Amino acid sequence: MSNVLLITAADGLAHRSTATWAEAARLPLCLLNESTQGRRALDDVFADAGAKPTPRVETDSVAALFAHVGTGRWASVVPHAWLHVFGVPHGMRAVPLVEPDWTVPVGLVTTSQQPGSVMARALTQVATETDVAGALERLPAGPALSRA
Repeated sequence: MSNVLLITAADGLAHRSTATWAEAARLPLCLLNESTQGRRALDDVFADAGAKPTPRVETDSVAALFAHVGTGRWASVVPHAWLHVFGVPHGMRAVPLVEPDWTVPVGLVTTSQQPGSVMARALTQVATETDVAGALERLPAGPALSRA
């Protein structure tokens, strides 16, 4: 999954088609705290870009990230799939991050024991019959992408 920069619509970066990880690192960021796997992965990408962010706010919750960003005081970096859940906060823009382009594969691990759980079988069926990756990779249309 790729990541987006959630940034206030008033910022100059908000009107570009992409932003770099180095540019994002210079912003007043709200990020997951360093104890989370998601943050460690982001720090690796920032390092690959030759940047080191200094977050102003840290949290252990994606919901809290969106709540803080929604105030307009901070920017954040989130997997764009979360936009399907939370949307883009009012007055913010979601700008795809590049340089480096970075994605994380997602997998489904199930047990080989039979009959297996009903939920695992149902999820496997949906995953094989649906272009889940394609659906998640598409940014939400309309106002969810760029609300001002």
